[in-house]
Amino acid sequence: MVSGKKGVELSMNLIIIAAIAVIVLVILVILVTKGGINVTTGTGCTSSGGSCYELGDGETCADIGEGYQSLGTKDCKGGQYCCAKPFVGTGDDS
Repeated sequence: MVSGKKGVELSMNLIIIAAIAVIVLVILVILVTKGGINVTTGTGCTSSGGSCYELGDGETCADIGEGYQSLGTKDCKGGQYCCAKPFVGTGDDS
């Protein structure tokens, strides 16, 4: 009779551990999916310090102003290009 009780204890422990593992997995999935939302918004044109411009035939971002570079199309609409002036530090590392 004693051996039957030990088998019941083992299965209850297994059920409790499995339930805790499922709860941890659900929390991880929620954190990963909510954190992933900001990845796309943080890499857009304006988030990268640029603006969307319609460029004419043969025109480049350098034609907009001195130092402007193309960041590709990023999230710009309708054939626009993302152009930005690179950040230039002051050289003061203090």
